[in-house]
Amino acid sequence: MPRDKVLWIREPYLQQILAGRKTVEVRVGYSNITRLEPGDSLWLNEQHRVRIRRIGRYASFEEMLAHERAGAIAPDLPPGELLPALREIYPPEKEALGAVALEVELLDKPAGESGP
Repeated sequence: MPRDKVLWIREPYLQQILAGRKTVEVRVGYSNITRLEPGDSLWLNEQHRVRIRRIGRYASFEEMLAHERAGAIAPDLPPGELLPALREIYPPEKEALGAVALEVELLDKPAGESGP
């Protein structure tokens, strides 16, 4: 049965998801993240609902970047800068938990936007 979970996203990345430019959120393999499944809903910063379309699970950030599109993870960052940026957020002991790529789709349009 699909679940709902709150996920906190740093503001610039949240805006990229809301604009549809960032479709993959990266986390490390904390137990609350590894329990997620495709179809689950996430509430980003308790305000914006997304559905998990796909989950990629990898042993390291390097392995993840060999399989995931860098532009879907960090649309404004040159691909060569993504690995150091991820390692700045997550130190080696966190990366050792494994890398998780959550492909999401926005379910609720931001306030003020109208859909087709």
